[in-house]
Formats: sequence, C-alpha cells, structure tokens
Amino acid sequence: MHPPKRTTKEFISAPRLEQYRILSDAFLIPGLVTVLIGCLFVISNRGGLDGISFMVGRAVRMLIPGVKKKDEKYLDYVEHKRSNPLRGFGFLFSVGGTFCVISIVFMILFYQLRG
Repeated sequence: MHPPKRTTKEFISAPRLEQYRILSDAFLIPGLVTVLIGCLFVISNRGGLDGISFMVGRAVRMLIPGVKKKDEKYLDYVEHKRSNPLRGFGFLFSVGGTFCVISIVFMILFYQLRG
C-alpha cells in the first residue's frame, strides 16, 4: 500500500507541528545523500575503491566485443589514478551540511512545539 501523496494545499493546511516534521525530513534526506556522496569521493581519492574500479573496468572490456583491450597492470592503474586525483567536490560537503543544519533547525522547532 502506497502512502498518500501530499499536495501543496495539504501541506499549507496541515498543523504547524506536521509542517516542521515534513520540512525536517525534506531537508535531511538530500543533505545526507549529498554528504555521503562527498565521502565516496574522498574514499575514492584515497584509493579505497581502486581494486573494485580496476576489476569492473577489466570485466567490461572482456565482456563487450569490439572494446579495445588494455593490458594494464594493477600497479600501473593505481599510479595513473594517483597522478589524477578528483578535485573540486568540496561543495558537496558545504551544500549537504547546510541542508542538514536546516533540517536540525526544523527538528528543534518540531520538538519545542511538541513539548
């Protein structure tokens, strides 16, 4: 059974307590997803996913006909990845953190009104 879909009219007519809860959830989920994606980029830059990405790339090249096969060793792959780290993803932490802080503010308002 699916939950009922909410419309803007229902949100506006909902009690203030329910509005704070909805807004807290609405900001928390995208904020956490954004921060966690930033964490994946950090882990990837540190080499935590090198083995997985090497094996997936190798499997794709082996399974798909017509794809040029590279005879690259794992050490060469890791050195190449280290020479070109990902940059410019710090905004994910600031945007996600801002969304999480807004969510916390609405959660505080929810619990103050709830008593």
